[in-house]
Amino acid sequence: MFFTAREQRTRSAFTLIELLVVIAIIAILIALLLPAVQQAREAARRTQCKNNMKQIGLAMHNYMSTWAESIPNAGGTLSGYPNDHSPLAKLLPYADQANLQNLVDFNIQMGHPALGDLPVSMHEVAKTVVPMFLCPSDPAPAVNHIPTYPAGTVYAGTNYAMNQSSGIQIPDPGQVHPMRTGDGLCWVGANLKMRDITDGTTNTIAFAESTRGNGTRTSNTDPITNPLLYRRMVSSDVYTGSQTDWDSGRLTTWLRGTVPEGPVMNGYYTPNSDTADAINGSSKLTAARSYHTGGANVVLCDGSVRFVGDSIDVNLYRGLWTRGGGEVIGEF
Repeated sequence: MFFTAREQRTRSAFTLIELLVVIAIIAILIALLLPAVQQAREAARRTQCKNNMKQIGLAMHNYMSTWAESIPNAGGTLSGYPNDHSPLAKLLPYADQANLQNLVDFNIQMGHPALGDLPVSMHEVAKTVVPMFLCPSDPAPAVNHIPTYPAGTVYAGTNYAMNQSSGIQIPDPGQVHPMRTGDGLCWVGANLKMRDITDGTTNTIAFAESTRGNGTRTSNTDPITNPLLYRRMVSSDVYTGSQTDWDSGRLTTWLRGTVPEGPVMNGYYTPNSDTADAINGSSKLTAARSYHTGGANVVLCDGSVRFVGDSIDVNLYRGLWTRGGGEVIGEF
């Protein structure tokens, strides 16, 4: 059979309907594949976050092996404001960061952060990003200038904070301040050892993850519906005080332990609570928070990493933050 040239040209072309069908099929395939790709990427980021926390747990145990089972604290007391090198700062040489740790002079008085700038010799350290301290799922900037601090210092942040308390030490709201003794593990001048964790190392949180702020603050109380980014500044005390501002300074420094932005926290709110964290000065009520779906990672005192779901019972959860509360901890 022979075809004319016109018939051959007609047969070699796509019709408009056929082209639209192909485009529709491609669009459907992309719509089906994109969520799977995003889920795979988030799974990889969550795994990296878990690995970061495993390294922190290992560094903590190496620190304790070196220092006669002493648990890292949030700084030591000197004349004036405490020399508040954070527990993360103390773990640097045990986390393959010995070169950075060599730049930290633990004898330098860092001073009150709102009254004076950090000593010049500490500026480079303060702004150095430590990748192991950051959750890859968190989109906040790794480095910020904190608006309440003098303009000279830029700080690098972290997503991981150490356990100061369960946060339920009412009626003394001052007990959730990192300079005060808590029922957890870490505060200024804390001198705990592993033997003091009578609840058991598998039943006590050492570090938890939370989300970083972006270093901003808004001078109003308009509804801001993202507790992953903002926390409430309140008057008087953190339990009953009325809100004055929204603050986005959470975990914007890994270097300093006692400041409102430092890596010391408590377990008052359950993971990813709809209630935003509260701060008054350095006193705070906090939640483990993350951009992972359904919960947040924690490091237990035995060095293991667990994913704690958003729906965990509040009393069970707070029991994980006490070192010697005598709570019966079931499955979580």
